[in-house]
Amino acid sequence: MDAPPQISRLAVRIESALKEDLNRPWCVHRMYEELFSTPDLPSRDDQLVVTQRAAEELVARGQAHREAISADSIGVHCEDTLYWSVETNKLRLADFGPEYEWPTVLQRLGSHIQCRGL
Repeated sequence: MDAPPQISRLAVRIESALKEDLNRPWCVHRMYEELFSTPDLPSRDDQLVVTQRAAEELVARGQAHREAISADSIGVHCEDTLYWSVETNKLRLADFGPEYEWPTVLQRLGSHIQCRGL
Protein backbone atom coordinates (compact mmCIF):
# COMPACT_ATOMS: atom_id res chain seq x y z
CA MET A 1 0.00 0.00 0.00
CA ASP A 2 1.33 3.47 -0.90
CA ALA A 3 2.14 5.90 1.89
CA PRO A 4 -0.10 8.98 1.96
CA PRO A 5 1.42 12.07 0.36
CA GLN A 6 3.37 14.40 2.62
CA ILE A 7 1.23 17.07 4.22
CA SER A 8 2.57 20.62 3.98
CA ARG A 9 3.88 22.43 7.04
CA LEU A 10 1.20 25.08 6.65
CA ALA A 11 -1.52 22.39 6.58
CA VAL A 12 -0.10 20.97 9.82
CA ARG A 13 -0.28 24.43 11.42
CA ILE A 14 -3.84 24.90 10.16
CA GLU A 15 -4.91 21.50 11.50
CA SER A 16 -3.46 22.36 14.89
CA ALA A 17 -5.29 25.71 14.95
CA LEU A 18 -8.59 24.07 13.96
CA LYS A 19 -8.24 21.55 16.79
CA GLU A 20 -7.39 24.27 19.32
CA ASP A 21 -10.53 26.26 18.51
CA LEU A 22 -13.30 23.70 18.06
CA ASN A 23 -16.09 26.17 18.78
CA ARG A 24 -15.42 28.49 15.87
CA PRO A 25 -14.62 27.76 12.22
CA TRP A 26 -11.65 29.51 10.63
CA CYS A 27 -12.04 31.49 7.42
CA VAL A 28 -9.19 31.58 4.90
CA HIS A 29 -8.50 35.23 5.76
CA ARG A 30 -8.14 34.43 9.47
CA MET A 31 -5.78 31.53 8.70
CA TYR A 32 -3.70 33.77 6.46
CA GLU A 33 -3.49 36.60 8.99
CA GLU A 34 -2.76 34.47 12.04
CA LEU A 35 -0.77 31.53 10.63
CA PHE A 36 0.86 32.38 7.35
CA SER A 37 1.45 35.99 6.31
CA THR A 38 4.96 36.07 4.89
CA PRO A 39 6.89 38.62 2.83
CA ASP A 40 8.25 35.85 0.54
CA LEU A 41 5.27 35.95 -1.83
CA PRO A 42 4.61 39.01 -3.96
CA SER A 43 0.98 39.63 -3.10
CA ARG A 44 -1.67 39.08 -0.46
CA ASP A 45 -3.85 37.32 -3.05
CA ASP A 46 -1.07 34.80 -3.77
CA GLN A 47 -0.69 34.14 -0.04
CA LEU A 48 -4.43 33.62 0.35
CA VAL A 49 -4.33 31.03 -2.45
CA VAL A 50 -1.47 29.18 -0.75
CA THR A 51 -3.37 29.27 2.55
CA GLN A 52 -6.54 27.88 0.98
CA ARG A 53 -4.61 25.10 -0.80
CA ALA A 54 -3.09 24.04 2.52
CA ALA A 55 -6.55 23.96 4.13
CA GLU A 56 -7.85 21.94 1.19
CA GLU A 57 -5.15 19.34 1.90
CA LEU A 58 -6.89 18.70 5.22
CA VAL A 59 -10.30 18.39 3.58
CA ALA A 60 -8.91 15.93 1.02
CA ARG A 61 -7.48 13.82 3.85
CA GLY A 62 -10.76 13.87 5.78
CA GLN A 63 -9.23 15.93 8.61
CA ALA A 64 -11.39 19.04 8.14
CA HIS A 65 -14.79 20.11 6.90
CA ARG A 66 -15.44 23.21 4.83
CA GLU A 67 -18.24 25.40 3.58
CA ALA A 68 -17.96 28.25 1.10
CA ILE A 69 -19.94 31.45 1.57
CA SER A 70 -20.44 34.38 -0.75
CA ALA A 71 -21.98 37.82 -0.24
CA ASP A 72 -22.34 41.22 -1.84
CA SER A 73 -21.72 44.25 0.34
CA ILE A 74 -22.00 47.81 -0.90
CA GLY A 75 -21.67 46.54 -4.43
CA VAL A 76 -18.50 44.54 -3.70
CA HIS A 77 -18.50 40.76 -4.01
CA CYS A 78 -16.79 38.93 -1.15
CA GLU A 79 -16.36 35.22 -0.79
CA ASP A 80 -14.58 33.05 1.68
CA THR A 81 -14.39 29.45 2.78
CA LEU A 82 -14.65 28.41 6.40
CA TYR A 83 -12.91 25.32 7.74
CA TRP A 84 -13.28 23.37 10.96
CA SER A 85 -11.91 20.19 12.47
CA VAL A 86 -13.75 16.92 12.03
CA GLU A 87 -13.38 16.56 15.81
CA THR A 88 -16.23 19.07 16.28
CA ASN A 89 -18.83 16.58 15.01
CA LYS A 90 -20.43 19.47 13.12
CA LEU A 91 -21.20 18.86 9.46
CA ARG A 92 -22.53 22.27 8.38
CA LEU A 93 -21.57 25.82 9.18
CA ALA A 94 -25.01 26.47 10.66
CA ASP A 95 -24.30 23.76 13.26
CA PHE A 96 -22.05 26.32 15.00
CA GLY A 97 -25.10 28.36 15.99
CA PRO A 98 -27.04 31.48 15.00
CA GLU A 99 -24.01 33.61 14.16
CA TYR A 100 -23.14 31.11 11.41
CA GLU A 101 -26.65 30.79 9.98
CA TRP A 102 -27.93 32.72 6.97
CA PRO A 103 -28.23 35.75 6.68
CA THR A 104 -26.12 36.58 9.76
CA VAL A 105 -23.02 34.87 8.37
CA LEU A 106 -23.37 36.85 5.12
CA GLN A 107 -23.53 40.12 7.04
CA ARG A 108 -20.44 39.13 9.02
CA LEU A 109 -18.64 38.17 5.81
CA GLY A 110 -19.46 41.52 4.21
CA SER A 111 -18.23 43.35 7.30
CA HIS A 112 -14.74 41.90 7.05
CA ILE A 113 -14.10 43.34 3.59
CA GLN A 114 -11.18 45.70 3.97
CA CYS A 115 -10.97 48.82 1.87
CA ARG A 116 -7.57 49.11 0.22
CA GLY A 117 -8.15 52.68 -0.94
CA LEU A 118 -9.32 54.04 -4.27
